[in-house]
Amino acid sequence: MSAKLEQLSLTVPVTFSTHADGKCKGDSDLSEQGLSSTTSSCLASWELHSLHPAPEIKSDITSGVALGCKDGSVFILRSSRLTSTPGTTASSSPPLELLTSPTGARRFLGLGRPSSRSASPSSIKSSLSPFHVTRSRIVSSVTTEQAEAPKHYVDFDEEQEKLRGMLRGKGHRDRHASTSMSRPDPSPDITVTQTPSNTGSSLRKEDTRSYMSAALSPAASTLSLSASSPPSPPLYPAASPESGSSSPMTLRCHFFPPHAGSGRVVASLKVHEGGRFVTCLNAAGGLSVHSTLDGSCLASTLVEAKPKPTAVGGKSQPAPSMLWVWRTLLVAASEESILLLACASPDEFYPIGQFGDTTSDSENQTLVTAYELRLRADSPAREVDLEYLGQWTIDAPWNSVGLRADPENHHLILFYGNPSGHLVSRSLKISDPLPPPPPDLPESHSSTHLPLPNPFKALKSLSTDHIHDTAKDAAPERVDLGYEVDNGELGLTEPLLGLRAHDGGDVVRLCAWSAHELLIVKWSNGSVERGLPAAVSGVQDVRWIDRDSFSALLLVSSDAAHDGGQLQCQHTQNVPFTQGDAAALTPGGHVVSTHVKHSRRRVHYTSVGTSTADARSRTRSLWKARTELPEPKPVRRISSILPLELENIILGNTDGHIARSSLAQLTRSSGDSSQTSDIPLPGSVVTVDVVENPRSGERALIGGSDDGTIAMWTYDTLKLCARWTLFTTPLVRVIALQDEKVGRLHGCALCISQDGTIAVIAIDGYQLVYLVPASAAPLTRLCLGEDNLLLIYHDGRARLWDTRTREFWRSMSLEKAAELVQQGGWLEWTIGDPLESNDILSAPRSHGCLDAAATLLVDISSLLRQLSSSAAVYSGSTVPGLSAKAKLDHARALLSILLTFGISEGIDGICTESLSIACHPSAVGLTSAKSFSLLPQSTSMGAWTLSTEASADRALAILSALQFLTQFDDLAHDATTVMTFYAASVGQLVHEGYQPPSLPRLGRYLLRTFSPEVRQAARLLFDAGVARLSDQETAETVETWQQYLPSLLPEKERECTQSALALCICGFIAVDKYSLLPTSTLTDIAKSIASYLHDETSPHRALAIDLCSRGFQVWQQYVDAVEMLRALFTLATTTKKEAISVPNVGVQARAAVLQIAASNTPLFMTTLAIDILQPRSMQHRKSVLQLVIFLIRKKPLVLYNNLPRLVEAIVKSLDPNSNAAREAVLDSATEILSHIVQTFPTVDFHMASQRLAVGTSEGAVVMYDLKTATRLYVLEGHKKRTTACSFSPDGRRLVTMSLEESDVLVWKVGSSFTSFFMPGAPPRQGHSGSEPFKTLNFNIGDAAHMTLEASLVDVRFEWTSDRNVKLKINDSVLTFST
Repeated sequence: MSAKLEQLSLTVPVTFSTHADGKCKGDSDLSEQGLSSTTSSCLASWELHSLHPAPEIKSDITSGVALGCKDGSVFILRSSRLTSTPGTTASSSPPLELLTSPTGARRFLGLGRPSSRSASPSSIKSSLSPFHVTRSRIVSSVTTEQAEAPKHYVDFDEEQEKLRGMLRGKGHRDRHASTSMSRPDPSPDITVTQTPSNTGSSLRKEDTRSYMSAALSPAASTLSLSASSPPSPPLYPAASPESGSSSPMTLRCHFFPPHAGSGRVVASLKVHEGGRFVTCLNAAGGLSVHSTLDGSCLASTLVEAKPKPTAVGGKSQPAPSMLWVWRTLLVAASEESILLLACASPDEFYPIGQFGDTTSDSENQTLVTAYELRLRADSPAREVDLEYLGQWTIDAPWNSVGLRADPENHHLILFYGNPSGHLVSRSLKISDPLPPPPPDLPESHSSTHLPLPNPFKALKSLSTDHIHDTAKDAAPERVDLGYEVDNGELGLTEPLLGLRAHDGGDVVRLCAWSAHELLIVKWSNGSVERGLPAAVSGVQDVRWIDRDSFSALLLVSSDAAHDGGQLQCQHTQNVPFTQGDAAALTPGGHVVSTHVKHSRRRVHYTSVGTSTADARSRTRSLWKARTELPEPKPVRRISSILPLELENIILGNTDGHIARSSLAQLTRSSGDSSQTSDIPLPGSVVTVDVVENPRSGERALIGGSDDGTIAMWTYDTLKLCARWTLFTTPLVRVIALQDEKVGRLHGCALCISQDGTIAVIAIDGYQLVYLVPASAAPLTRLCLGEDNLLLIYHDGRARLWDTRTREFWRSMSLEKAAELVQQGGWLEWTIGDPLESNDILSAPRSHGCLDAAATLLVDISSLLRQLSSSAAVYSGSTVPGLSAKAKLDHARALLSILLTFGISEGIDGICTESLSIACHPSAVGLTSAKSFSLLPQSTSMGAWTLSTEASADRALAILSALQFLTQFDDLAHDATTVMTFYAASVGQLVHEGYQPPSLPRLGRYLLRTFSPEVRQAARLLFDAGVARLSDQETAETVETWQQYLPSLLPEKERECTQSALALCICGFIAVDKYSLLPTSTLTDIAKSIASYLHDETSPHRALAIDLCSRGFQVWQQYVDAVEMLRALFTLATTTKKEAISVPNVGVQARAAVLQIAASNTPLFMTTLAIDILQPRSMQHRKSVLQLVIFLIRKKPLVLYNNLPRLVEAIVKSLDPNSNAAREAVLDSATEILSHIVQTFPTVDFHMASQRLAVGTSEGAVVMYDLKTATRLYVLEGHKKRTTACSFSPDGRRLVTMSLEESDVLVWKVGSSFTSFFMPGAPPRQGHSGSEPFKTLNFNIGDAAHMTLEASLVDVRFEWTSDRNVKLKINDSVLTFST
């Protein structure tokens, strides 16, 4: 049984920017307003130093900022490629040193590099002062206190003339007065001198270390997270942009991770590969990796607390009830992968010890979970993967946990400050993954039994006696955490709040702080040397700039200035900036922050001087929303969407009304709704769902507003029937109870709020039954069985309620709840995860953001399938088929969203005038791995400059929808013209920044989509992409993917998607550009095709068949072409059920056979004849004969010139000396001969005599006897091609005709006296020699000149008697007497 391939559906998020009142807004405006309305929780940035131009050096660096929000989504701001003039020696990262471990362990490129959380001072050692340090100093104590911006700060987007006048009227000294007044005069003895260190000793030390030192700061607070990059370059005065110039950054995308949602705050963002990728961690444990180009999700997982066995006896103990909130990520990059440590702390509002199962000081506990992220930007063939490594709990505040490199033992060191105020360190080693067990060994169900030879067999049983057997589906942990080492007391007089480190190799400098103190500590040789604490309050984050200086982010303004002995800090600068939602320190001690002013969100970058001589700050606006938020008064706009059908979409609006619309109406400029509710709710309608009354069968709508109100409306008229104000948080989920198993709640609806409160509503009668209170932990699952309601929460506890008595029965652990559910009789619903939908239209779950609320997920594949069918199965029920006009309207509505108007006037004219497609300003996004991203663009060309993946999905959706229009005769020509433009010409008009459709993305659709329209569009785009490749790009692409070809991989890895994708890319490139590829590559491709083709269990046989069809002449030189053909023969005639699945490999194989038969007829006919005469089995012979019938029906001309050879093989297969073989193929052979006689006029059969006559292209006619399966004789009369032949009704005459000679020959073919003495000789024709009995000439003029194809239809003999025959040639009729 062949493996099934998971279908990949082409789903496109569409954000409708039309207000519910009909006003139309730009797609980018809605996303900008969404960013202004949401609350930011954390920030990350990269390459912001490129925003500071310095003279005479040009850089090609793209900077950006990622803003995590409290609704779980992330906004990406990116700059275009800048051309600056720096003298910035640090504008690009120094080369990364690969430090080889003596033991061959993994090599970390540096903790604190661009993929880490802080700068890497050790990586720039050569430009810093020597190791000995006498003092540390605070370069900038950055406060979030509300303050007036420095006088030299200019917001060029408003009041340009006024601010320019201010600049002209003030001198340099006046403009910096605001920052210099609170700064004391720096002392010359603490000035950092940047001189090269001793390179000899430094290099020896670095070469023996397996980890590069870095600023291994632990997690920053959720208000101060940032990405790492090299230290800030020297600052130069920025040239004032022209009046009205735009911000240096634009809103690139708004993405929603798989586990995002209301209440799931983004806690941490980390940037990798110089800003190409970002890792997102939310408070609920959702961990995902995204591209910063388009927000696409590359990998994701849900970090959960796992029960751990105790150290004594190894027995697993019940996990204590604990609600963990994930706070931050620690990052360490190696050459092979990236180490991610997710840190969590107990929820401060969760009642600790309420179940009597928590005894330790849990407030200071931190749960750490390790993951390995395999991410190689330089290898597009390598898939991104997140692998779980291990989990452990430590007694320390989460903000004090950090990593550093051990220069002696070549591993990492995890350090933290314990509740006693001591610095604790533990070694952290990561082991390599276990190899898979050999195929000849049984599968091991325990992680303790390694699939390796064990020389100590006698000790094997002892080694596993007391080790807990890991569950079969549990991943073995690969993290080895050493014992705790107490390095000494830190010296704070108050509880430790945070800890940051600067790793200088043997000497590590630490900055520790509490609520009112800040302390510098030197850590070396297992001991600490501490200075005196400084009185600094409100520290939120600290970022080391180098070994001598750091920046601190404060909530309260501080003007502390200290100068003393060793390890004393001196305050040198105070930089105020506007208070906002979030702020973060960047490498170099600068600040990126965001706030909302005048209903517009702003993102600012405040840079500070890196030396006391340059202690000045400068603030620059990175981005500002162009449109303001609407006034608090009710504005009618879309706040939620419930798609039921293409022509029935329910809209929830911000004014409290609901309305009915359709896909076509949403894309019109007017945005009119066909129906609106009568009475509004007090707030915005954020959730709407449909329920059914089990008694009457009538449908009703139930929904809720953002103030906690629940309401019910009639389905047909949208009349408000009931309304309750029950919740303190919005309604997020409605569950209709229609199953009889639910017991007394049958016919009710469960309305679940964001905090987990449940309202039971009786649909019949619109009555509130009762409320189920919420828990301190979020609700994750709901189970219902008869009169029992089981609620499972995120803290590992469950509550059991009696729905009959409405009483709370008892609380239990998650393990007990699982045992109860396993007994059966329960219905289950998952609350937190996104709803799986197979509908054409679906809406994302509530995120509370303006653009997400107005977004629909359109399944292009399903939509086209419904439009192409007469009836549609939608949402589990059959709905009447749409009319042709309605189908066309929906197709035009879809194209009005997808098409990018404004690129070509000619194409725009065709779309608007000929195809009647109007432009609608809607944002088209991208879906990936249970997440989606919205891609707002202010220009039409911008849609093609985002990423290759976004271009691929958009072009694929456009071409797939245009495929449907080609079904209409009056639209086919224009639709084909537009298809050609978007497939091959759009890149020529979008010059700068054009991103061509991604070949790997298109290849995945070719492999995994079952929609014929999408497959055909993907093929067209793929061919255009291959043709667009230059010779160098072709060689590089094939070289990248060749290593993943199936023929070069172990057998177990050949069926993976990556291997099939490699064959898809390399194979189709080789078909068109085989002359550019070496023989070895072509051989590997051909072998890979053959391996898939001959593997009956392979899910990728369709790909192999496709490549055979298109490039058989290439592959036949490198593999056994006959075997490849035979495999195609078998697939073309298979009758197995799996061949009926989509895509149907049988249909594809038959099409491939036709293609090969036409392009390589000699080899094809040779193989066909051999398989008929010398089959591997009788079943194989029958299959080949069935294939011949198929060829006769579909491609008769392919067989025309080879008919004598084919017929002889069929006749010989009927050998009477082999009764079993003759009986097996008799029916098939008879059917084939019947089709041949009916199709080809050059072949005729006489039933009574069992004679078969076959005319040849040389003019001869071969006579066969089917009784004996032998050739009787050959009649040679014509000198040119025989056009037709026919037996007389009595079988005694045979007439043959040649159009090229314009004559008819009559032959005696009946039995005679001489045939008994001369078997096999032709009968005597009445005269000597081999001349025919009669020769009859004719002349029909030009009608005799016709093609072979026409002769199959227009030439026929028709007998009127045994001796009279009519010859019909086109409209001419000739009568002959024989």
